[in-house]
Amino acid sequence: MDSVTRKKQLQRYEPPEWVDGLKIVPKYKVQLANANTPIQRWYLPGIPDGVEVYIKRDDMLGCELTGNKARKLEFLLADAIHQGCTSVITCGGMQSNHCRATALAARQLGLQPYLLLRSPPDPGNHVSVGNALLNRLIGANIYLIPPTAELVPDIIPRMKQLATRLNNKGDKSYVVPTGGSTSIGLYGYIDGYNELLSQPRIPANLQLAAQLDSSPKLIRV
Repeated sequence: MDSVTRKKQLQRYEPPEWVDGLKIVPKYKVQLANANTPIQRWYLPGIPDGVEVYIKRDDMLGCELTGNKARKLEFLLADAIHQGCTSVITCGGMQSNHCRATALAARQLGLQPYLLLRSPPDPGNHVSVGNALLNRLIGANIYLIPPTAELVPDIIPRMKQLATRLNNKGDKSYVVPTGGSTSIGLYGYIDGYNELLSQPRIPANLQLAAQLDSSPKLIRV
């Protein structure tokens, strides 16, 4: 896919008024997800009388991209295309959902995916199952790194080195950190929350599930 065709996929993004104070605001997004996921009531055991629990079904955004990852990638990959990039580099574990989603979305948008995956000493069957298999089936460029590799001292330098090598070959690359958690990726959550506000069934007591450093948290709004 040429640059002109890729840029035709960009959609102008207008952020909600309540984020006017943020310094970094993306100009574009791309459509990867099925927007306006439903809010459904769930009848869970042990719920006190008079309490109703509703869940926004972001698992229905699109099965191959999954949940909040698709929301973030709509902004991250739009930024990559806007900058004229032709490839995307990211990292994670061998069975990383983020890496699989990034690779699939990149292929969908005409970008080359490059994945740095933490691998056990003997990969064996690990590369032939689950997300690792999907990454291979779509032709992602995969680099296996030691399982003990740490993000800052080990993985980020490797991603920068790969980006430099690709850039020198005329393949401009866009580096996406682990999980796509950047000031641009943040707008995936902003967009999702703004979508929630526009839906008719908004709980009076809203709690958002968040995860930092593998530790689930509940944020009350």
